[in-house]
Amino acid sequence: MHTLPPLSTEPLRFVVPPILHRFLKNGTPVHIVPAANEDLVTVTVAMRTGARHDLFPGETSITAQMLSRGTTRLDALGFAEEVERRGCSVRTISDSDACSVQASGLIEWFDDLVRLASECLLTPRFDATELDKLRQRITSDMMVDLVDVEWLATRACALRAYDGHPYARPRNGNPTTLQQLTPEILRGVHARILAAPRHIIVAGPVDADNVVEKLEAAFGGMQEPGPLVGTPRSIMRPRTGVIAPKQDAVQTAFRIALPCVSFDHPDYAAMQLVTTVLGGYTLARLFSVLREEKGYTYGAYAFSDVRTHGATTGIVTSVGNDFTADTMAVIANEVRRIGSERIDDEELENARQQILGTFARSNETPQQTASLVWTMLQHQLPLDYFERHIMRLQRLVPEDLVGVQERYFSTTAWVVGISGQPSVVRPAIEGVVDIIEEWTAEGYE
Repeated sequence: MHTLPPLSTEPLRFVVPPILHRFLKNGTPVHIVPAANEDLVTVTVAMRTGARHDLFPGETSITAQMLSRGTTRLDALGFAEEVERRGCSVRTISDSDACSVQASGLIEWFDDLVRLASECLLTPRFDATELDKLRQRITSDMMVDLVDVEWLATRACALRAYDGHPYARPRNGNPTTLQQLTPEILRGVHARILAAPRHIIVAGPVDADNVVEKLEAAFGGMQEPGPLVGTPRSIMRPRTGVIAPKQDAVQTAFRIALPCVSFDHPDYAAMQLVTTVLGGYTLARLFSVLREEKGYTYGAYAFSDVRTHGATTGIVTSVGNDFTADTMAVIANEVRRIGSERIDDEELENARQQILGTFARSNETPQQTASLVWTMLQHQLPLDYFERHIMRLQRLVPEDLVGVQERYFSTTAWVVGISGQPSVVRPAIEGVVDIIEEWTAEGYE
């Protein structure tokens, strides 16, 4: 008789590698993750300002994307060629809370990476022709989004999951606001980015003194970082359903939000375990019922979306029209069940092993450690946070989760975003929300 080997009972021991902390003369903190045996180096300059500070929705995202599309010295093609000749990459990243410039390549190109990252961040060209090209591409993508039920459901859910908060806005704006953006507006946003609190993180086989010397030459002329611009925490409008109608849809997309907590909240470790049991992987309840048992979908998942000024637990899936009502009933039942019943030992252990294994695999290199460091800095966490979090995850037992299950997993607290044929989706949600709204994407916000 074939038996499966037992799961490992060895505790995962995670220790953040040594991080060297320095400052530039203008007050910019520098965090260095040295790695003598790695050939790759990454330089990340991260600023704590993002789409939540937009006056024109989309302005931060577009400004960030324009940083690498030409500089004072080089046009867009010339800058791209200079980066690619070295086999390197220089990319810009932005989200609701932050934006960054990240340069990666072989250590032999370290000086050039610093120079190119600096040039990209400090002297962008904001060429009107390049802006028009970018605007045209993003607008074309938006036209595709408008017929995608999954995108429509995501937008519908965000409207009430982040009720009245900047998080409810699309990061790239909308076709109307895109048309209003000019090089002059982007230069103003660029000034805000440069003035925001910032950190520089360098990961790779580097000497700390040499790193500081090179960074001082490249970034030392920046003004001292200003204060963090505050934003209130987001709130949800519970028991609200938002329909994004699509008359010809053959599928229904569900995007559901439940309350969640910040990384530093005492409940977070337990929340992560409960969310994983509910829908964090292929052995989880939602996947098992909706895909394996009923065959309605390719996948059904739950996940935590933790931002600096708000957090939600998301539930996502898409099914054919014929399965819409039963899928809603299944999701409601699983949320009620996990909010009221003790999780058994084996189910909890499977979820724990999934979290620990994924975490270990995603933090093997200095560059991955640098990303972890930025998460801790952005959320103002102590730099031993993840070491303590991993220990906490391994100590929790089913009885420790009961209070968290009851507090956060309930259909009385959720927001249901749904997109599909109105005659199909409205009856499906009528019994699980108190208020039903309709949102159309024409000139969407």
